[in-house]
Parts: sequence; structure tokens; C-alpha cells
Amino acid sequence: MAAGGTAEVLGKIGERHLECSICFNRFTEPKFLDCLHTFCLKCLKHIMNSKDPDVVIIKCPMCRRETTLESSGVEDLPTNFSLSALVEEFAVHEQFLEGQGSEIKCQSCDEQNQATTFCVNCSQFLCQDCHNAHERLGITKSHKTYTMAQFQTGEISYKSRLREEPKCGKHPDMNLNIYCNTCEQLLCTTCSVLKHQKHSFDDLTDAFDKCKQEIAELKAKAEDKKTALSNAKKNMANSRTQLDSMFEATNKKISQKADKEVAKIRETEQKLKHEAKEIYQDKIKTFETTEDNYDAELAIAEQTLDKMNQLLAQQIKTEILHLKRKFVRHLKEMTEKHPAVVPGNICFIDFQECDEDSLGRLLLKNEWKLARETKLDELYDVSRINSVAVFSNNEIVAVDSAHKQLITYSPPSDPHSPFTSQMPEIPDLRDPDQVAVNRWDQLIVLDGLIVKTFSREYQLLHQFQPGLDSDSKPTCLAVDDNSVIAVGYEAEGEISLHKPDGCLTKKISAPGIADQLVISNKHLIYTACLKGKMVSMDYNGDVIFKIDTDSPMSLCCDKQGDIYVGEDLHSLPSAANIHVYSPNGKHMDCLIKQCTYPLGMAFTPAGDLVLGGWGSLQIYQRE
Repeated sequence: MAAGGTAEVLGKIGERHLECSICFNRFTEPKFLDCLHTFCLKCLKHIMNSKDPDVVIIKCPMCRRETTLESSGVEDLPTNFSLSALVEEFAVHEQFLEGQGSEIKCQSCDEQNQATTFCVNCSQFLCQDCHNAHERLGITKSHKTYTMAQFQTGEISYKSRLREEPKCGKHPDMNLNIYCNTCEQLLCTTCSVLKHQKHSFDDLTDAFDKCKQEIAELKAKAEDKKTALSNAKKNMANSRTQLDSMFEATNKKISQKADKEVAKIRETEQKLKHEAKEIYQDKIKTFETTEDNYDAELAIAEQTLDKMNQLLAQQIKTEILHLKRKFVRHLKEMTEKHPAVVPGNICFIDFQECDEDSLGRLLLKNEWKLARETKLDELYDVSRINSVAVFSNNEIVAVDSAHKQLITYSPPSDPHSPFTSQMPEIPDLRDPDQVAVNRWDQLIVLDGLIVKTFSREYQLLHQFQPGLDSDSKPTCLAVDDNSVIAVGYEAEGEISLHKPDGCLTKKISAPGIADQLVISNKHLIYTACLKGKMVSMDYNGDVIFKIDTDSPMSLCCDKQGDIYVGEDLHSLPSAANIHVYSPNGKHMDCLIKQCTYPLGMAFTPAGDLVLGGWGSLQIYQRE
């Protein structure tokens, strides 16, 4: 091999194979781990020295696989003889390369003569005199020597004797020429005598033949395993392809079904809209007809009055007396005739969602019926429900102020079955008075002087005490869509606004506020029972409206912002009427008459109205 080529090959070998990945130096005494990665013996010792002495496991720095060590530690790990030989061969070839253009000195004598040959057996450069002596001595005359020119031209390549005659690590002058079947390791003669007397041995040839046979059998099995793994991988790839295909097909089917359902919903939507439009147009015709009648009657009245005023202004007595009978008849007809009244429900049209397969239905009358009623005294001897709230699953939470506890009611699917009611044990509640549910389905409770937030499972999440700067007790509570908490104080006549964590953001004057407070579209609405007022204002305290109501007792708002007020019926004890007002405070209708005395009201997600009061819990639905 030419010198330039030799240099290039040696450079690649040194770079890729001869450096330990721990110390980044050329390998010295390279040792195998169980994962077949190789490292210097000194590097492995350094790793073990940094660990507990009782540790008998070493992790490969490259793949992290574990190797269990014998009693002597890393020294008993098998030596990588091939790598040791390659390191030796590389070192010798380096010497040849370094010697080109300059003299390589003899390594056998002290004369510093120029080397002319290289003894493969001794791994030494020899001068001509030492070479002659080498061939005369009986112990060395059988050694193989080659001229420097043969190595430098590449005619001869140096091969380490470690490949054929590896040396014992504990007895460097002894060859490893015995295989211990018991320990499955190479031994020198001395080691076999000292430590393996009763073991089974083979010479290297027999051991190698057995090894080849065993490896051949295992290799055949490994090839079968490799084939099986390859087939399994192909099958897995086919299964993956099938899964991808079925996934796409499934998505397509879902989309097709969704498109059909959307088409059905759109068709139902169009039918409902068409029906609503026809109803709307019929109602508009009624308005227009009534308006035309009003216009005609108004024109006649104006014409009659104008003519009469003209005659009276002229004071022509004979003509006035002559027409008296006609004037009097016209005036009597005008005063006795009542304008046509538009039916109260003509301005009402609404849509009610359905939880079942149907999209929903049109509501043409704002009329309500009692759908369910539970006598509370029959359940827990409860006499007063003064606040109710509803979770997203329609479960009702009521405050039993008589017993200072909460009661939950779950309406069953069968309308003829009774409520499923429970009294949850909540050790963190002492004196509950008001309840509300925020948009996260968390329960907000006014518990004495404290506002407490509970999870859906009634676990206390956090709490705060409003009104720390006064001795006033909170009397009402409300939560908006952003979970802003509003707390009212009857004695102070004010409302405080808080973040969900209880941080105070603002205080607003609220004269006459008692125990009823709701929030709708960022408007605070409360009743001043003693003054017979209902007040709405924004978060800055600016009044939106203030109207008179007849003994307002309770209130709540629906999704549209309409305000429902329970007003006391003085003529009937423990009874009330439910009136509805528009978001700007205009009275719209009296929806429910002579219902139970409502101390607490709330809407369910389905749009039903829950009334809690003296001795009963009622649910009203639109007809």
C-alpha cells in the first residue's frame, strides 16, 4: 500500500474506531459491556469509583443498558482483543509513516542505528546488527522479520499477534489458550491451575468448533426471529394503512351523517321560520286592521269636532239649535264607543328548545302551567325555602333557612315520579342564606358573613368575607355571566362587586335593597320591598329604571333579560302573582296567578321557572 493511501486509511480508522467515547483518547485495555459497547478499563473504573462500593451494576454511557459486574468489578469484563490489536497495528503504522523522510532508530540496542527491519513477533524495529543477532539466537531465529521497505511500500501489512495469541490480563507473558466451559471465558494455563481446578476445559480449537455450532444454531433462530419481526412489521404497516383508510372512511361517514342531520335541521329550521313568518304576518295584519280602524275613527272624530268648533265659533244660534240633535248624537257615540283592544298575546311569539330529537317548537302564548310540585314538609319537615339556584344538569339547589342547610332536587325523566331529593353533608357550611350558580357550574353560597364557592361535588374551593370595613351583614347575592359576584347589604343600602376570588372592585349605593338581587346583561336589579320599588342600574351605579311594583317579594331573569317578579297577594295569604317586565322595566303581563308564595325564584337551563317558598317547591312550564 502506498504511503499516502496508508495515511488516509489510518486517519479514518483513528477517527472512527480507536477513540474511547468517554475520554476521547485512544483505547487502552478496552473492555466490553453487555450491550457490546467498548470503553477503556480506566474510564470504567473511574465511573465505578464515583458510585457506592456496594453497587454491582454499571450503566452504559451510550445506551444506558445495565451490566452486572462480577466480584472483581470492571476488571473481569471481557477484553476487546480485536480493538486492542487494531490499536497496536495503528500505532505501528503510525511509526512507519512518521519515519518516512527520516531515519527510524533501532529499538533493540542503544546504538541509535538506523532500523532496517521490523520483527513482527517482538514488535520492534531492528538495525542490521540486531537483525543478524536475532537470526543467530535460538529463541528468536524463528521470528518473522521484514524490511522497512516492504512495510513502507505496503507490500507487507503489520498484523498484531493479539489476533491469534491474545495475552492474559493477569499474566501478560501467558497466552490465552484454554477455554473454561464452566465460566465461559478464555484462560491462560496459570489461571486454569490457580482458580479453575475442578472446571470443565476445552482447547481453543474444540471450544471454537462448539462455539461456531452453537452460534450457528442461535443465528438460524435469530434469522427466523428477524424474518418474523420483519413480517410482523409489514403486517403492522398493512394494519396501519388499513386503520388510516378506515379512519378516513369513518370521518367521511360522520360528515355524511352530519350533513344529513344538518340538512334535516335546516329543513326544520326553514319550516319553523316559515311558520313563524306566517304567524307574524297574521299578527301584523291584525295590527294593521286595528290601526286602520283607529285612523278611520280618529278622522271622523277630528272632522266632527272641527265642524262643531267652527259652528260654535260663529255663534249662529239658529243653525246650532237646528243641528243640536246631530251634534249630541255624534258626541255621545264618540264618548260611549271604546277603541278596539288588541289581544294581549298578539305581540307574543317565542321559540322553545327541545332536549329530544326535535329542534324545538313555537310558542304563541306566554302562558304557564304548573308542571310539578313537591310538598317540602313531606320530605324533611322544611317550612321555608328562601333561595334557589339551578345547575346545568337541571339539578335544583335550595336553601332551607329553617334548618340552616341545603337541599338538592333532581327532577326525574318521568313527570309522574317524585323528586329525588338529598341533603348533602357539607361541613364547611354553617348558616346558608342565599345561593347562586356561576358559568363554571360552581355553587356560590352566602354563609352568614362569608361568601363561599363550592365545586359541583360540594367541595369548598375558596371563600372571602365581604364588607370587612363595616359590621353590616350581607343580605343578598347574585353572579353574572363572567362570574362577577354582587353582594347586597340592607342595613348599608349598598352593593359591593367582587372578582371570583373575592377581590373588591366597586361599591354602589342601592337605597332600599333587601334580600332580592339579580344580574342580567350587566345590569343589577333589586327590589325595595318596603318602598314598593324595583330598581335597575349598571355597574357604575347609574339608574336604568326605577318603577313602582305592588309588594315585590322575589325576582329572577330569563335568558332574554325579561324580569320576573313575585308580587304579594294581600287578598290571599301565602299566595302571589308572577309578573313579567321587559329589560327596560315595562310591565308586559301577569303570567301566573295565585301561585305559592315565592321567596326564591330561578330558571332552569330548559327555561322552566322554579318557585320555592312556604312549604313547597313548584316548577312551571310554558304551555
